[in-house]
Amino acid sequence: MMAGHDFYANKNVLITGGIGFLGSNLAIRLVDLGASVTLYDGLIPDLGANFFNIKPIKDRIKVVIADTGDRSAMDHYVRHQDIIFNIGMHSCHLDSMKDPVFDIRTNVVPQINFLESLRYHNPETRVVYVGTRAQYGRVEKPPITETTPLNPMDIYSVSKQAVEWYHMLYGKICGLQPTSLRLGNTYGPRHQMRHAKYGVQNYLIRLALDGQQIEIFGDGSQERELMYVDDVIECLLLLGERDQCAGQVYAIGTHERVTFLELVKEIIKACGSGSFAHVPWPKDRKIIEVGHVVTNYSKLTAHTGWTPSTSLSEGLSITAEYYRQYKKHYW
Repeated sequence: MMAGHDFYANKNVLITGGIGFLGSNLAIRLVDLGASVTLYDGLIPDLGANFFNIKPIKDRIKVVIADTGDRSAMDHYVRHQDIIFNIGMHSCHLDSMKDPVFDIRTNVVPQINFLESLRYHNPETRVVYVGTRAQYGRVEKPPITETTPLNPMDIYSVSKQAVEWYHMLYGKICGLQPTSLRLGNTYGPRHQMRHAKYGVQNYLIRLALDGQQIEIFGDGSQERELMYVDDVIECLLLLGERDQCAGQVYAIGTHERVTFLELVKEIIKACGSGSFAHVPWPKDRKIIEVGHVVTNYSKLTAHTGWTPSTSLSEGLSITAEYYRQYKKHYW
């Protein structure tokens, strides 16, 4: 068993979206910490579910294939859970703008059914909800904090904010103990690599590894904060075990900020191949572009002690090597 996080030893933990990027990395850590882990995943097409992600722990977990909003399944599996990490939602900004009803049916309605399952079968459990930095949208006065006015730029971001509010409301309705982490750009092993609909920084790694050209919209001067997945998993574990975090919302970022152009250059360096070219902004991308991302995550650090520990160059090198080794499972 890994040192630290003794809280999770022998705990019953449910992860929605458990076969995807964040869910699988979190599950591997939790199993190593001695938790009894159930992965719940609806296998939504084009998202990140990949059974190869959980190969290292496949004999030490329970896997449930069902929609998050399937009450007949969820009512059963939320029982007796000590903590739930709620990750399972689609996350494509562009798809949400093309088909808002799809977004509501996929993200909002199932989440309400999920919360109703908790209300009737495990009403006071701890739930860590993974929201999105995009709930802030384009920020007029950086840095971003938890009190920054919300300004979603697309349907998906509105849905994520609504679901965060639903979680907090159920704290009043039935005593649920929710925490929301407004997560930004995260990269690392076990992310889907088939398309760039979401997690674009991961798809850029694929392009570079394949020796292809990466397109940079405009001059690429927009600043980004890239978080390595292991740092995010550490944060989620801390949020789940700290009583002080119940009922709270957290912004998360990193001290290492780069422009998009600098990010692309770092990716090409880590992969040892690839190139880039500047192109005009596509209209559908321009209208949802959020500008510079600068985050003050001091509340998160004060409540949990969390700070990021993986440099961008280190994280990209680890990620590139993972996909070199396991390319056939992700391309």
